[in-house]
Parts: sequence; C-alpha cells; structure tokens
Amino acid sequence: MATIYTIAKGNYKYGAFALINSLRACGINNLVIVGTNVHLAELEGLKNVKQVIINSTWNGTNLKPVLLLSQPSEYFIYFDADVIIYDGEFIREVEKRIKQNKFFGCIDGIVAEHEVRRHYWQEIYPSKNSISKPTYWYYNAGFFAGCMSCHSWILKDWNQLNLEHLDLEGYLFSNPKLPLSDQDTLNAILQFLPTEQMCVIELPDWFGTGTQTNPFFHIGNFRPQAFLHCTGHEKPWKLDKAPARAPNTYDDLWYQYIIKSPTPVFCSYQLSYLHKQWFKRSILSRLVIKLKSILKR
Repeated sequence: MATIYTIAKGNYKYGAFALINSLRACGINNLVIVGTNVHLAELEGLKNVKQVIINSTWNGTNLKPVLLLSQPSEYFIYFDADVIIYDGEFIREVEKRIKQNKFFGCIDGIVAEHEVRRHYWQEIYPSKNSISKPTYWYYNAGFFAGCMSCHSWILKDWNQLNLEHLDLEGYLFSNPKLPLSDQDTLNAILQFLPTEQMCVIELPDWFGTGTQTNPFFHIGNFRPQAFLHCTGHEKPWKLDKAPARAPNTYDDLWYQYIIKSPTPVFCSYQLSYLHKQWFKRSILSRLVIKLKSILKR
C-alpha cells in the first residue's frame, strides 16, 4: 500500500483531522504521515498515523517535497490538509497506476503551450529535451502521487526551484512571476513530462471550492467526486462567523467529520451558536445570509 502524506501547520490541523477521518470512513487504512510544526495530541496512539515535526518557518505549502524526501516511501500519495476523500476506490486506482510507474497528477485548468507564464517556467527550468512540446494542462499541487524510485527527481527538482525562486515564508501571490507559489514551480517541471508517463484526474471528478468554472464534461468514473479540495481562503475552521452564502459540499463534509462523527480523530473544536446554525441551514441562518446579501448590494 502507498503511504499517504499531508502537512498540517497551525490551524490546518482541523483540515488534516477531517482528511484522516474521511480516509478511514472510506475504508482506507494506509499509513498517513502528517508533517506538523507542533506535536498534535489528537493523533497520539492512532493506528497507522505518524506525525513528523518539521522545525521550519516556511509556509506549509512549500514543505511538500521536504516532507516526502525526509520520510520516503516507495509509493507515495500526497493530499493538502484541506482535502476530503469521497470515494475510497480512487485511492486504489491511484495505487494501481503509480505501481505502473506513472506520476499521478490533478488537472486544474488549461494553459496554452505558448502562454506567457510558460516562458518564465522555461527560464527557471529549461526543458531537458529540446524536441519535446509543453503540455496544455495546468496541475493543482494539492494532490499528486508517484513511485519514489522513479519520481524522486521531481521532488528534488521541485524543492530546488522553491529554494531558488520562492519566498518560502510567503503564501500565494507572494511571488509576482510565480503567483501560485509551489504550484507554479511544480508546473514548471511537469509541463515537459511526457503524457505517457503520467496519469491524471480532472475536474469535475475532483471538486475545488474556489473553482468557478471548468472546461470538462462530467464523464469520469467518480460520482459525484473522488475528492473535494477546499481551494480559496474560506476554510470552515477559519470562519469566525457565518458567511453570506450557504455551506458548500466541502463545508458539509468537514462538519460531518469534525463535529458530527469525528472518528478516529477527535478534536474539541468549538463552534459558535450562529456558526452551528449555518452548518445546519436553519431558518435563522438563512435569514442572516439573506440580510448579508442585501447589505452587500
């Protein structure tokens, strides 16, 4: 079985707890390695869960290759902490393909082969094959998987690009030419990786809460989704009050795995009364949302 990795610095632990609970609810009992900056008492004694303390001031999003290279597994699967697994068969499909030496990625959108950002990617990471053409695809860095003996070079090159070109303590949009931070440096590497060496999942077989539109028909194998990714800034554990919208699918599942049925990871996360009413879609919460939407006009 592949080892599953995630990084949970700061309050992202509340996302990682939901991720682990969703994996177990889907029947996935693989070893999960959690990179964190502090010891998490909630993970003590849990079967097949290992926490690794990373003493670094870097933003967690830039630590992905660091964690995997420091805790290597022949077959690895990485998920951002703000991901929830919806279909356990997806993990088995990933394991099948990485054992065929495929690097498994996640398509986020389309970027033309001659689009301006690709010129900068090629400046910082020139193609090692002069006759190869760049892919049209743009990959999300919140999920990837591979075989360490075949793909450790991707992780090493990725970490080197991060070291050379990113504000490692910054977050998204901290680097003008690499606005999506480690995601752009990963794409600089993957743009010339031959498609026969990859396997991917595309929208809407996975769901990103920050994705407004996507160019793909829903004709895949995972319905409604293989996994959900809380992209964007509105993480449910960061909300100090109910927002002017209804809960989305990720919000609902996070509430299920953290508040309603938190197993095997239990945490004492406290919701305010109005925040709880928002999750429950009560009449009161719907009135508050309506009022907020009126005031925003």
